[in-house]
Amino acid sequence: MKIDKILVPTDFSEHAERSYEQAIELAKLFKARIELLHVYDIPDFSSVYEITFPDRFESGIREAALAKLESLKQRATEEGIEISAHIAFGAPERVITERAKEHDVDLIVIGTRGLGPVKHLLLGSVAERTIRHAPCSVFVVDDPERAA
Repeated sequence: MKIDKILVPTDFSEHAERSYEQAIELAKLFKARIELLHVYDIPDFSSVYEITFPDRFESGIREAALAKLESLKQRATEEGIEISAHIAFGAPERVITERAKEHDVDLIVIGTRGLGPVKHLLLGSVAERTIRHAPCSVFVVDDPERAA
């Protein structure tokens, strides 16, 4: 199996942190590059409640996410891994699978859980939907507390 490019989606949770650590180890093993990806989605309440978010709300999200991505990037760079970081708006599983397809990703490394257990119960797992639609292999990093 040849792995040149690893896509690592992150929501900055501790579960995503474990996935990132695994991705760094895999990148070292395969001499692969990492693409970090943070996807954010802002609910659209405008049609039902006539509420809109100010532009500075979204720009604040982007600025905070970019700062966190830069911090994560630095860790991989210190390990000698080529890495890039990206931010995108939309449904996470759709954006993740589209990015993997468009950028010839060989492997997606993703955690089983993210920030929202309630959201998981209502909507299902981003990891599950990513696995179903991914154009490449998906390495799923389990939550060690789940087995306890």
